[in-house]
Amino acid sequence: MGSRKGRELLVYLTPVAAVLLALLIGGVMLALLGANPWAAYKALFVGAFGSTNALADTIVKATPLLFVGLGICISFRGGVLNIGGEGQLVVGAVSATAVALSFPHWPGWLLILASLLIGTIAGAIWGGIAGFLKAYFNVNEILSTIMLN
Repeated sequence: MGSRKGRELLVYLTPVAAVLLALLIGGVMLALLGANPWAAYKALFVGAFGSTNALADTIVKATPLLFVGLGICISFRGGVLNIGGEGQLVVGAVSATAVALSFPHWPGWLLILASLLIGTIAGAIWGGIAGFLKAYFNVNEILSTIMLN
């Protein structure tokens, strides 16, 4: 696969092969434990995508994780190793919740905007602690971001 077209094909086939290999290994492990891999994978699929409610739950749970992954990709592109995305997510979520619970009499649209804004700022400040430590004290960002989880 030295050609350009072969390399492009490999870019698409590698993730598919990785998923299939993971499913195969998981199926072997389930079989070794005495479980039916087909029934387990069917339950997994139906639980995630089997109804409109299941799909909505899957999207609700996956969206914050996708945003954390996107943020970490951006930091990796900048040459910074940020493995503290989970801590930033938690701080942002707690801050947004605090705003929402503190002002229940506000109109819904304003409460949503304020919660999003405060949550974003709080998560950014939490992530900025590691940046401050790196910039002014040369603290390793891997250590500081993992400690901020």
